[in-house]
Order: sequence, then structure tokens, then C-alpha cells
Amino acid sequence: MLSILSTLAVAITSLVAALAAPIEGPSAARVAAPDVQLRFAETNPAPGLTRIEGNGRILYLQPEAVLSTSDIASAALGTDPFSASPVVELTLTPIGRDRLARATTANVGRILAVLVDDTLITAPIIREPILGGRVQISGLMTVAEATDLARLLGVGPRSRSLADALQGGLFR
Repeated sequence: MLSILSTLAVAITSLVAALAAPIEGPSAARVAAPDVQLRFAETNPAPGLTRIEGNGRILYLQPEAVLSTSDIASAALGTDPFSASPVVELTLTPIGRDRLARATTANVGRILAVLVDDTLITAPIIREPILGGRVQISGLMTVAEATDLARLLGVGPRSRSLADALQGGLFR
């Protein structure tokens, strides 16, 4: 009986260790987080601005990003309480929070374009300073697209490559 219990204890310990270990897949299955940028945009061309089209509009981007992927601490799928549309809720790092607070305080009334891998997702007008370190990306067409973006921006291995997501219609 003691032999059976010892064997069972070893088996359980091995099972727990196996379940706790990260699952390693092929390196191609791991994808770097997409390049997210928040950049000020203008409606008219000017020297030094980059033209971008998306969502039925043409904008001209300032050269420097206000925020980038490295400023994102976490991402989660959410729902806009007013429109019931899917959103991706971003929590910024302390540095990103402070940078966005300064930029939005000084630029109320300007357009802040949200780009993912150089694709224009949305371009809202800043109505008031964003001080809390939380941002929502809205303007996504489906729950699946918002889910994919939140997952791609999250921490850890990705189950789908960004190229697959883009080919599947994400951000189009």
C-alpha cells in the first residue's frame, strides 16, 4: 500500500510540474506584439507630415509618436457602454500614462490617430485631457477583430500570427 501511495505521489508531482511548465511551440507561433502608435494628425498636408488613408478618410501624421507599444502595460477586450461596440482597453505604463497626460492636456481639440502596424484604426478628436493611464481603442468592426487585437497586445505567446490576423480581415 505504501508503494502505491509513493508511486501516486510521484505521478501527481510530475503532473503538477508538467501543467505548470510553459507550453513551448514552434518559434513561428510566437509573434511580437503589433506596432501600436498614437500620433497627432492633421487634415491638411504640410512638410514633414506622412499621408495615411483609413476608415474613409485621409490624414497627415506628425512624425513622432505620442505613445507606442512599449507604453502599453496590458490590453483587454471591452464594450463601449454608449454604443455597445467592442473596444480594446489599454492600461498604460506609468511613463506612458504621464506622456499621454502631458500630450492630451496641451492638445485638446486635435486629432490623435491610432495606428496598428501602420494601419489607421481610428482617429478621435481629443475632447479632454486623458490623465488616468487607461485608453480605449474603438472603431473596430467586429468583436473578433477587437479580441484579436487585445490578444496580440497581451503578454505571452500568441496563438495566431499577426500576418494571419491581417490576412483574415483584421483592421480592414
